[in-house]
Amino acid sequence: MTLEELIAAAVSLTVLYAKKIAAGLADRAAEGTEQAAAEHLGRLRAWMVTRLHGHGDESAVEQLDVSPVARGLVRQQLAEALHADPHAAGELEALVVPARAAVLNGGFLSPAAQLPVPRQLPPVPGDFTGRDRERHLLEAELSSPSRSRVCLIHGPGGIGKTVTALQVAHRLAAVFPDGQLFADLRGADPVPAAPDEVLGTFLRSLGVSPEAIPDTPEERTGLFRSELAARRVLLLLDNAADEEQVRPLLPGTGQCATLITSRTPLAVLAVTQRTLLAALAEQEAWDLLGRICGTERIAAEADAGREVIRLCGGLPLALRVAGARLAAFPTRPVSRLTRDLTDERGRLDVMSFGDTTVRSVFQTSYQACSARQQQAFRLLSALETPSLPAWALAPLLGVDSATAAACLDRLLLIHLVGAHQPEAGSERIVLHDLARLFSRELSTQRPQAEADAAVQRLLGAYLAAADTADAALRPAGRRHTGRNGAVRYPPPSDALPGTATDAIRWFDVEHGVLLAAVKHAHAAGWWDLCWEITDAMSVSLEHQWRWRESRQAHLLALDAAGRLADGGARAALLRNMGEALRDGGTDLQGAESCFTEAIGLFRDLGDDYGLSDALGNLAILRRQQGRLRESADGLATAEDIFRSLPLERGLAWTLREQAVISRHRGEYASALGKLDRAAALFTANDEPRGVAWVLRTRADTEAESITRGCPLPRHWYDGPWPGQLPVRPTDDPLWAQARAHYADAELIMEEVGDHRART
Repeated sequence: MTLEELIAAAVSLTVLYAKKIAAGLADRAAEGTEQAAAEHLGRLRAWMVTRLHGHGDESAVEQLDVSPVARGLVRQQLAEALHADPHAAGELEALVVPARAAVLNGGFLSPAAQLPVPRQLPPVPGDFTGRDRERHLLEAELSSPSRSRVCLIHGPGGIGKTVTALQVAHRLAAVFPDGQLFADLRGADPVPAAPDEVLGTFLRSLGVSPEAIPDTPEERTGLFRSELAARRVLLLLDNAADEEQVRPLLPGTGQCATLITSRTPLAVLAVTQRTLLAALAEQEAWDLLGRICGTERIAAEADAGREVIRLCGGLPLALRVAGARLAAFPTRPVSRLTRDLTDERGRLDVMSFGDTTVRSVFQTSYQACSARQQQAFRLLSALETPSLPAWALAPLLGVDSATAAACLDRLLLIHLVGAHQPEAGSERIVLHDLARLFSRELSTQRPQAEADAAVQRLLGAYLAAADTADAALRPAGRRHTGRNGAVRYPPPSDALPGTATDAIRWFDVEHGVLLAAVKHAHAAGWWDLCWEITDAMSVSLEHQWRWRESRQAHLLALDAAGRLADGGARAALLRNMGEALRDGGTDLQGAESCFTEAIGLFRDLGDDYGLSDALGNLAILRRQQGRLRESADGLATAEDIFRSLPLERGLAWTLREQAVISRHRGEYASALGKLDRAAALFTANDEPRGVAWVLRTRADTEAESITRGCPLPRHWYDGPWPGQLPVRPTDDPLWAQARAHYADAELIMEEVGDHRART
């Protein structure tokens, strides 16, 4: 309601009351008119006193007049009330003059009596703890003078948004002496609160009589903002659904402040501060649990207490339920609750006590999703992995990237899922442990075929991406020819690593998902997917020194190859397994057996690439065993095959290994010549990792040539030279060159992510 409308209403009601009293109508209708007139007069005078007295312009109150527009409203209202002719100007103007005096004299009631001070905040739970940083920032922003303040707390259900907001609002009560308004907007319900209904409640709380509340939402918003214009009130709008619901409820001036909680970030709402609540830190979770069930009790079973906190995932609601269970059964050990929570199948059942349940928090968010969004949430837990890249949702759903991205945005907005951005790589989707359990619970209610088809598409997409990355890392620049039985699903082009450096980093980020994919494929009997994913990631596992994981994956893959009766698959996997056993240093004899069988299989299959690869790896083992002649013979055969194919990258790696043999024989010039040729091939084929290994081998060769064949200490490039050597290498200029080559190699290897740097 505008000032003119407020004046008109006050004047008209005052005159109407006077006329009824004059006519002897001292009945209930007259009493109602008196009350309404008094309320309007009180608000008008309070508005004028605050707006004009507060700015030192007291004379403006005396100059108050009724504009032509307001006079027109007065005439209309009086005419309707008195059944008079609205055009009888003389009669109506005569009524306005004494009414004006009544307005200036303060009406029927004193200003203090007409301004209710609502105190609607619910109590803060007595066990509230933590969130100190967030509270301090919110309190500073909300109490900041001279500007509009709208603060938002958002986060997943059960994270503590409401209790944090209540704590802040209660602490700021003195800053807002004219009251605190509270409304639960029921944003997570199927039917959220209507803004006009909330406005009606607020207006009544501010002293507006029911008959004076307008019918239309726009008029209610206008009156609400007029009512707040002269007051300092804090609004707490809890559990907001969206921006459209909130906007009509915001004050129009900077005297008031608004604190909103929502599961979504309300991204297009003009907010001065957004605060995202995450899971509680371990100490905060410990303090909360201790306040509920007793600090001494959990301190007596500290390990069990920490395990309860871990299983609750730092979610305050889950911790409250766990604490309530412990408090309800004070004689039971904390370890019993830990055992109950450890069973994933029943954890959500345990996290239900009284009228509080963790499951319902996720359920309300899930029900707010479309059918496709619900399907996306269910499928995100289908593979046992901590996170997935954002692009993975498209193959899971079997839709295009844009459709999948829209689904993900919605799930992120309502915090059913989370996301993080690694330093290298795309956005990744993460599920809170309890959300993951809820997702799996929902999946069990759907046909298994839905999840199977989705995971097969996802694994097919990962295999296609791994093929590309593997080709960038393979010594010959290509995968084994027999790795083509599994169905690929095309991943988005921007998910494919292009260079060897990109490939190493991609495998470093995704190795956990790939290992989970191998296990899932084996358990599901998808034999082609099982062995082909394992083979595709084998070189990356070598670079990352993940020997134990490599052996575990290859045992499953070899079983899959056996079930397929696929000799080519077995040969490739034996070659990989031999490398893991050799370089992991756990079983050199087992490595030799793997390489020997692989060579025979590749030869029988006529797979020259596989044969040359296995021969080269067996040659490395022979060299490590001190069998240099056998090693050199194997490398010579591999070199001939690579030249005949031709595969320059494979040839470059062979030359580099031949240089190592020459160095061990003391043939330093020959070794350096082979390294020169290898470096040229690596450079021509854009293989920085190969260049780095050539530089390392060159550095070792140069340093060893200075020592006249004396063995080099393992970290000769790092520290002072051992005094027992027959020469002082620092006197030779070649020594500085060797150290420079080693430093360059180390730098390149760290840049490309090869974990074997500095070994």
